[in-house]
Amino acid sequence: VLVIGCSTGYGLASRISALKNLGAATLGIMYERPSNGRRTATPGWYNTAAFEKMSREKGIYARSINGDAFSGEIKKKAAAIIREDLGKVDMVVYSLAAPRRTDGEGVTWSSCLKTTGEAFTEKSLDLRTNEIVEKTVEPATEEELQSTIKVMGGEDWAEWIRVLKEEEVLAENGITVAYS
Repeated sequence: VLVIGCSTGYGLASRISALKNLGAATLGIMYERPSNGRRTATPGWYNTAAFEKMSREKGIYARSINGDAFSGEIKKKAAAIIREDLGKVDMVVYSLAAPRRTDGEGVTWSSCLKTTGEAFTEKSLDLRTNEIVEKTVEPATEEELQSTIKVMGGEDWAEWIRVLKEEEVLAENGITVAYS
């Protein structure tokens, strides 16, 4: 199983489930910061270390690549590792949640969390003043919507599948799922 976005959330849960329920070997793609002596690592870094330890204790293969899953370099590296260590993968889980993506042409797109219809207003607690306030989220502009689609809309997921097929490391009847 290849899990793209393996270090937290649904990706981590999918990786754990593949190990615990299927005894599946996994390759995970993450983008996490290790500790550097001044700061601790990101939570996903520790999650991945704990997952790999659990896999080793069970005698089941688990390896992770730490890098930008949107990049062609990481896609090719993953394909090479799959070919070398696993032969082929029969399941691909795409679970990336990212604020931005640089596409194959070098254009960086930024996503946003906004409505797509009308403005949304809710009451919220302002923790600085301890007062109840009203907050309004305006709908995304057409440019913000298109940029968010470029980050989260499935284009990169399709690119992963294309690369894996081209590199002949995707099993004949392999399945894939993308969380959104």
